[in-house]
Amino acid sequence: MYRKVLDLISQYISGKNAHNIIANIHNYDRWSSFDKHHKSASYCAEKMREYGIETEIFMVPADGKSTYGDWIVPKAWDAKSATLTLLPSGNRGEVLLCNYQDDPCSLIAYSKGTPPEGVTAELVVIKGGRRPEDYDGVDLEGKIAFTSDSARYSRREAMKHGAIGIISDYMPTYEYYRPPMEIPDVRMWERFSTERGGWGIKDGDELIWGFVLTPRQGLWLRELIRREGKVKLHAKVDAHFYDGEIPVVTGLIPGRTEEEVLVNGHLYEVGAIDNASGCGLAIEVLRCLNMLIEEGRLERPRRGIRALFTYECMGTMAALVERPDIFENVVAGITLDCVGGKEHVCRAPLELSRNPHAQSSYTDTLLKLILEGQSKREKTLLNWRERPYLRSDNLISDPTIGIPCPLLIEYPYTHYHTCGDTPDKLDPEKLAWIGRVVATYLYFIAKAGKEEALWLARQVFLEAEHETVEAVRRAVNLTDGRSRSERLNSLWRSLRYVQTRYEMAIDSVHRLIPDGHPQTRRRLLELKERLSEIVNLQFKQGAGLLGLEAVPPQLKPTPYKVEASRYVPKRKVIGEMLETRIPEEEMEEWSKMCRRNNVTGGVSLRALCWADGRRNVAEIEELVENELKVKDVRLLEFFQGLERYGYVELMRAADTPEQRL
Repeated sequence: MYRKVLDLISQYISGKNAHNIIANIHNYDRWSSFDKHHKSASYCAEKMREYGIETEIFMVPADGKSTYGDWIVPKAWDAKSATLTLLPSGNRGEVLLCNYQDDPCSLIAYSKGTPPEGVTAELVVIKGGRRPEDYDGVDLEGKIAFTSDSARYSRREAMKHGAIGIISDYMPTYEYYRPPMEIPDVRMWERFSTERGGWGIKDGDELIWGFVLTPRQGLWLRELIRREGKVKLHAKVDAHFYDGEIPVVTGLIPGRTEEEVLVNGHLYEVGAIDNASGCGLAIEVLRCLNMLIEEGRLERPRRGIRALFTYECMGTMAALVERPDIFENVVAGITLDCVGGKEHVCRAPLELSRNPHAQSSYTDTLLKLILEGQSKREKTLLNWRERPYLRSDNLISDPTIGIPCPLLIEYPYTHYHTCGDTPDKLDPEKLAWIGRVVATYLYFIAKAGKEEALWLARQVFLEAEHETVEAVRRAVNLTDGRSRSERLNSLWRSLRYVQTRYEMAIDSVHRLIPDGHPQTRRRLLELKERLSEIVNLQFKQGAGLLGLEAVPPQLKPTPYKVEASRYVPKRKVIGEMLETRIPEEEMEEWSKMCRRNNVTGGVSLRALCWADGRRNVAEIEELVENELKVKDVRLLEFFQGLERYGYVELMRAADTPEQRL
């Protein structure tokens, strides 16, 4: 159903134009300075206006204290210049180690300024940097800490021990994507930041300055210190903090109704791939669609097509709260974050990150189908795969916000968050390939009516049917020592979960159906009834293969499960929880509680997504365990803690769901 649109659009998407736009965005954003952020926003707006797209820039605070959901915006920060010099000693001359004008990544973003004449101090090697014990026996008062750990996570401990500045040669490794010393002459992009509430310096944070060395520089300097015993550095930083603003750029191709489809990405990061690529490609997609609509090659769709770019997550949440009018009519979205990298250089395939299962939606199925269709029609071979939910600006898919929004991303990659993330690492042909997929996805949803909605529901149903077969295969082939009856119990749980998840996805197409189509809605109900039949059929099939009678398990709940079923959590804070409301002195106990109850990894995020004020804690535990394939999750103490901190309200439930208050 989407193929004619894909074929038409494919003739007009320009990877070269997208690449040029990305390079220009990168030229501003690589400085990590808010004055350049405003220029980046203006450039994006100007390009969209040039292409005939309705465009607006509005501002949200950058004051280090305004809070949106659980995200706290950073203070604005401008940098003009910064140098770090190794002072001469004996027969050795002076060495310029870092110069912000040559490489903006050499200065840690959100560094405070030094006096105009600069600062001279001894450099002290720290083994590690983020742990208190890393500083045992070290005299750091009035000196500069040289950490092998992230400067962001070393900041607090180094300052506690008297450091006036931080130097880091930290370069994280990623198996396959970035082995040790893979890029010895590249600097990591570091930002001083509080640990909770997002990135950047917040109001009241203690300030320090810092620089980043390349891994090769770090090895050389450590050897020099070993030989000489003591070295001194001179640091000079011209930078300052202030209460400023974060620009939000939005562009719109109007539809025939007030409803809209959204493509978003983030600006203001150092890389061409992360994340000038997402915004640059989105602009090219809108250019192409607007041209085809204006020329009459594509009819004007039912819904408008909107782009929105700002600071990652924090800016998106601020825009959501400050300008709800922009989001209230958005029926679906797609997020572009890190796309178009040359795979032989970056090593990262394109990945489709689905919505969290509590926001199961036809959008995941549609995007997967278009990716599959594009793979078959294109000569260019592009590796792509699916992955579970990964948070970026697709955070609008959180059920408290309610905009289904799959994510396309290539992460991690070789030059991720380094000064080496430059436009030459991008492939224009790959950008065009992805752009065709995105444009088709946006236009299909923008145009969709009852016919497209029914087609989507059928595709969701077929995907669900496939998942039930896979559930049987996994249960029958389990080799982890579980008995046949235990495997049958596991199969029943998995099949019921598939039914829950895909019924939600079928229901999600209702948003696309105009009012007054009861027959269409009845057909969706019939699909859900058919799915229930298939679940029962597959359970019988699995039971037969296991040599057991197809009787759903009747497990007696434990006393804990009985207690957990008495409480229904309802969220009070929109979006992801970042633990900003938990007092610092209580964080250690909170972390211990989470580990004790297996609330680790992505459990807390998924648990909150399922907490809709209708499901009890025991039901949420079951859903989370199925979504993440984990065991023994206990959420009652977790939700009780969240109630104390104001994140949820815990309502009492009766013994059965039908009798809840």
